Amino acid sequence: MATSTTLTNAANLHLYYEKKLLSTLEPRLVLMPLGKKQRLPKGNGKQVKWLRYSAIAGSTSPLTEGTPPSEISFSTSNVTANIVQYGQYAKVSDLLSDTAIDPVLENLSERFGIAASKTIEELIVSELANSCANQNVNNRVNFAAITASDVISHKELIEAMIRQKADFIGPHESGSYVVVLHPRAEYDLMVDSQAGSWLDIQKGVDNKPLLNGEVARMYGMRFLVSDKMLTSVGTGSGGIDVHQSFVIGEEAFGVVELNGDSMKMFVKRHGSAGANDPLDQFATVGYKINGFAAKYLDAGSKRVIAINGASAL
Repeated sequence: MATSTTLTNAANLHLYYEKKLLSTLEPRLVLMPLGKKQRLPKGNGKQVKWLRYSAIAGSTSPLTEGTPPSEISFSTSNVTANIVQYGQYAKVSDLLSDTAIDPVLENLSERFGIAASKTIEELIVSELANSCANQNVNNRVNFAAITASDVISHKELIEAMIRQKADFIGPHESGSYVVVLHPRAEYDLMVDSQAGSWLDIQKGVDNKPLLNGEVARMYGMRFLVSDKMLTSVGTGSGGIDVHQSFVIGEEAFGVVELNGDSMKMFVKRHGSAGANDPLDQFATVGYKINGFAAKYLDAGSKRVIAINGASAL
C-alpha cells in the first residue's frame, strides 16, 4: 500500500502554511478593510486605477408638463497608483527543524502573517498621513504648540465629523463615520468621565458586524484602534510626543485587494535548493505581496482628517 508523506503532499503543506499566514494576517488589518478595493492588474502594467465621478448638483427647477428637461453633463477622472512588491523570508537549518520543540515552519508562517499585516497597515497610514487634512487639538497652530494638556476629546472627534459633513462628505461605506484611534488616544477617551463621554457609549446596540479593531460606537461614529497609528516623537511643546488618529468619511482611499493572486506564502523544504544547498542543510519560508498600493482618492479634501494631540498616558 502506498504511503502518503510530506513529500508526496507538498502542495497540501504549502496550502496549510498559506492559510496560517492569512488567518494571522486578516484579523490584524484595521485600515485595509476600510479602503475601496481594486484588483491587482493583470497584463495591464503596474498601474492600478480608481474611477472618481464629479458631484451632481440638485435641481429646484420644476419640470414642464410633457417637456423633458435639458440633460446635464458629468465628468469622471482616474486616480492612479503604481503597485510595488514586498516580502521577507528566513532560512531554517535542518538541525533546528530536527531538534526544535515547537513546529518551526508553522510558527514562522504566523510571524510572517503579523509582519505582512504591519507592512500593509503602515503603508496605508503613511499614505493617509501625507495626504489628509489635519486638525490639531485645541486648534494649536502646529505640533510645536501642542502642550501636554492638549489630549484628544470627543469634542475634537465630533468637530472633525461635522467639518466633513459641512463639506458634503458622507459617512464611510460601512454606514458610519469611522474613527481609527492611536492606542494612547483610546486611553484618553476611556478615562474621560464627562457626561456624553466614553462612559455613555452604547456598545453593539445595532446589528452591524464588528469591524477589525472596533471597540465602540457613538454619535454616528464607529471607533477602531490600531497600533500602527503614528507618533511624532518629541515634536510637541517641551519635547512631548504627538499622537495621530483618523476620522474617515466616504470614498476616502483605495487599496489593492488582497487575494490568492496578490499574497502568497513560500515554503522551500530541505533538499529543494539543489546545488545551492548541497548537503540539504536549510529550508526557507517567507511571504510575498505580489503588488500593493494605497492611494488617497480626493487630494485636498477632508475625507480623512488627522487629529493630532498629546496623551495623558
